[in-house]
This record gives sequence, structure tokens and C-alpha cells, in this order.
Amino acid sequence: MNNDLFKAGVSRRGFLTGSAALCVMAGLGLTGCGGSGAESGSAAASGQDVEYRDELQIALPASPDGLDPHTTSSLVTMDIICNVVEPLFGLDSDYEPQPVLAKGYEVSDDGLTYTIKLREGVTFHNGKEFGSEDVVASMNRWLTVNDRAASLLPGATFAATGDHEVTCTLTEPAIDFLIILGNHSQYPGIFPSEVIEAAGDTGVTEYVGTGAYKLVEWKQDQYIHLTRYEDYVAAHGKASGYTGKVSAPTKDIYYQFVTEASTRVSGFETGEYDIAGEIPTENYHDFDGNDDVKLYTHNAGVLTAFLNMNEGVFADEEIRKCALMAIDCEAAALAAYGEKELFNIDPNLGNPENAQWATDAGKKYFNQADAKAAKKALAKTSYAGETVKLLTTPDYKDMYNATVALQEQLEKAGFTAEVDSYEFATFMDIRSGKPEQWDLFVASTNYKPIPAQSLSVSKAFYGLSDEKALKLVAETRTAKDTDAAAKKWAEAQERLYEIAVIEPLCHYASITGTQADVEDVEVLDGAIIWNAKRPE
Repeated sequence: MNNDLFKAGVSRRGFLTGSAALCVMAGLGLTGCGGSGAESGSAAASGQDVEYRDELQIALPASPDGLDPHTTSSLVTMDIICNVVEPLFGLDSDYEPQPVLAKGYEVSDDGLTYTIKLREGVTFHNGKEFGSEDVVASMNRWLTVNDRAASLLPGATFAATGDHEVTCTLTEPAIDFLIILGNHSQYPGIFPSEVIEAAGDTGVTEYVGTGAYKLVEWKQDQYIHLTRYEDYVAAHGKASGYTGKVSAPTKDIYYQFVTEASTRVSGFETGEYDIAGEIPTENYHDFDGNDDVKLYTHNAGVLTAFLNMNEGVFADEEIRKCALMAIDCEAAALAAYGEKELFNIDPNLGNPENAQWATDAGKKYFNQADAKAAKKALAKTSYAGETVKLLTTPDYKDMYNATVALQEQLEKAGFTAEVDSYEFATFMDIRSGKPEQWDLFVASTNYKPIPAQSLSVSKAFYGLSDEKALKLVAETRTAKDTDAAAKKWAEAQERLYEIAVIEPLCHYASITGTQADVEDVEVLDGAIIWNAKRPE
């Protein structure tokens, strides 16, 4: 392996289906890992009648902080709930928006009104027929309670214009409207209107959707059990990303929350788990020569250090600049992922291979790795030995290990730093609701189709409050053309570096494992398993 793995382009999908499931790491161009890589084809392709298992066991590295997709940014939640609750639009494997519960749409000449036709004959898990009242209730709630939606589509509203037609009115044109509605990471799932009305301030508690699977049981911090919805009506078209035909061939899906990485890997090796997410990079070569499993990966996102610019030690910009001066990105990345082949050091806040948005703006502030200069500069600031609180979680080993590495780097630069580690749900709660309890946290954030959707520019995610940066990001969506939009994004990225609120430690690869005979798993932002099956 080599760093050319990170030059495969913006399309970063890995699709395992039939004979194509040859340990292909499509997003990174990998064709070699565990096993010989030789397959004669899937069980179904052999021409024999095949019986498939009634259940799949999937091991995930963390328990979700909730299952209400409108109010969380956790990909663990999204990976599970997308099987249960469907959106109007989804993104296909090329990150293009396609209808899911929508049937089609029209947009007004001024770009302010979208009229969306809805599919008919679709029912919720409680037997209710899906219609416009459910879309209006769900989407207007999403626009209100989802911070990213509220910032990307300010003042937007949905209204019913027929039993199976809704109209969305925008306050300003948004050329990325359908991409926003289809983005998996800010999931606008549709619930029955009565579920939304009952949600109140506490959030959705009845997880009823139109998806191929329905929720049977959620045993907190242990597992979630989904079972096939027998009256499911699939969308048309070839399965692609989060769109197209869903067949739900496996009756029961169990998501097991296995936070201890060694336990997760061991269970995967012994066959206890059919699919395992977040295989640690240090275990990557453990599967060399193992014909019983497949590993595949994709360009996943950015491991990023976020600094609290509003409260605590780093409310002082000059002190923040000293912290970034001390950060050695490669050392932090090695602590997180173990091998240089599994990450790339690059100043882009987004995908470096996205030709539309890639930029090295601000690179002079990036990866300075100069503890001596940082210590000298820190002595000239108002810093008086206050403890820098580094928030993390052991549930994501890359985030935890990088945080510990940053602690050492900051201390070499003259800071007093401590690591505060919590299980994932508590980590998320402190990050979003208790900014006084953290000064810096590291998070692995997946790539977004457009910069405005990135958590690197999210006020809600880490308290970004610089008006100039926020204005530049907003202007990427209203620019006259793509060149003008790219220029605005370059200015925004440089501004974020200038004010020292963020440091992309590395661009990382994500590794998912399946048993060798598991068929029809697709990986985009996470493992898509609604078409997955395994022979008896």
C-alpha cells in the first residue's frame, strides 16, 4: 500500500455484490487484503437454489446517543435509522440526489419554490398511509430543530398542496436544495404526523417510518433489533447508495454495540459478527491470508481538532494560535491510525480530490509542528497556566489516541492539558450542550458534498461564531457560478486558519469487514445493509 490510495477521485464507494465482492476497496483503489482475492461468484450466481440466513449480526463501535435523526449528527444513528425512516430524497453512489419517498419535483424560475410530488401506496409501519401531512409535519420540524438544516435553509417552510404533493418555499435560492435534503448526515426522515406532534421538546420516541425494516427492540448500550416490514413498498431503480430498490432479503438485523475494539475484531474473526464497522487500522494486516473475511475501505473524511473560540482558555485568539503552532499533524495521525498508508496529511478541510472545492488556502498556518516557537509565543500571551480541557471518547480509538497525542504536544509547548474521556453519548452531550467543559475535541467527520454542509463550518457543532467566516461560507451558495463559489470557499478556509479554530489532522480511510460470503453490502458514508444477505 502507498499514499496513492488517496488519489482515487471524488467517487469513493465500495460495492460488494456477487463476484464483485473481491475484497475491493473501491474508494481507495485497493485490490488486495485478506484472502487470495479469487472468487467464483456469489452463491446465487452459482445457479443453485440458495437459502439465506434469517438474521445478520452487525458490530458497531458505539451506541447511538439517540435515534431521532432530526436532532443528532451521529453517523451511528443515521446508519441504523435509515433502515426504518426514509427521506424524500437520498444520495446515490455518485452523491447525486434521487427520489426516495418523492416521485418528482418542479422548481420555480426564481428558485424559491419547489413543488414535490409524493409516491402513493406507501404505508408506515403502523399501517397509516403516507401522505403530505406527514411530510409537512416532519420537514417543518427538521427545519426547526436540526441546526444544520436551519442554517442552510433559513426561513424555509413546507406546506401541503395536495394529498400527495407538498411545496417548499425558500427565502433565498439554494442550488444545493436537493443535496441538502438527501444528505445522510443531517437526515430529514419522514415520520407520521402524529409522531411528530407527540415529540414535543423531548424528541421523537416512537420510531415509526416507511422503511424496509421496523424497530423491534432497543436495549440501551447493548443492541438494536430490526425486523423486515412485510408491507414495504420499494422505490424503483437500481440500488445505488441510499437510493433505488431495497429488497430486505434478511428478516432480522441486529446491531450490536461493541465499544471495545479488540472484542469487536475477535468476534468478527470467529464469525460471531457478519459485518463489523470501524475495524481498527492496527488490525488491518491481521487479516492477511484470511480467506474467510473481506475488508474494504473508502476515503472517509477528516480527523479534525476543533477549538472552543467562545469560552475557556481558547476564547483568546492569540492563545489558540499558539496551540495550532504546536500541533504536529503527522504524529497525531500516526497515533490515531498506526500506518502512513491509511491517512493523508493535507490542508483541505474537505475532500482533497473534490475538484470543485479543493484548495490549499491557509496552508501556511497548517501543520506547523513547532513546539519551541509555540512556547515562545505563548509566553507573550495572557495564558497563566490554566488547564486545557481535551474532550474525547474511548469508543472511537482514532479520536481518543489523537487526543492523547495532542495533549503531549500542547504540554511540550508550555500548556497544562488534561484528557477528559467519556463514553460516546456523554461525549456528544458535552460537546453540544456544555461548552464550558471543553476547550478542544477531536472528531472524525465525514466528507460532505458541499462545504456549507461541513461540520468544519458549523456553529452548532463546535461554536464557530466568526461572522466573516460564516458570511463567506454562505456566499458559496449564492455565488453566480461554480468558479465564484470556489473562490469564496478558499477565502472561508483561509479565514478559519487565520482565527485558529480548526486543524485537519489528517484525511483518513475507514475499514469495514464482512464475512466472505456476505452479499450485497454497499459502503458510502457507512455500511448500507438493507439488501445484504448471507447463505446458510
